[in-house]
Amino acid sequence: MLRAVALGVVCAALGSLGQIMFKMSSDSISFLSPTSLLNRYLIAGLGMYGVATLLYLYALRDVEVSVLYPVISLSYVFVLLLGSALLGERTFYWNYAGAALVVLGVALIMWR
Repeated sequence: MLRAVALGVVCAALGSLGQIMFKMSSDSISFLSPTSLLNRYLIAGLGMYGVATLLYLYALRDVEVSVLYPVISLSYVFVLLLGSALLGERTFYWNYAGAALVVLGVALIMWR
């Protein structure tokens, strides 16, 4: 079970990095110009989502979905941290308090 949960954390991290890549690509995408969809950040984000999905499917073999899926909610925490570190987004103490509640919630769900 620990290996599956660790893979879930990796999936959450990859999905979060994918979100950051999507944000980085968003300014240069024009839906009137299909070639703008070849943006390297968009492609990287989609790739990260794809790898995260495959790892998630693999992890589901060893643990119940009701245990693994809440681990994916750690992506909220990762996006908060990555958005601040990589995109310079402003964060406040209540953002971190909310992130701590997410972590606590995941821990409570996994506690058996």
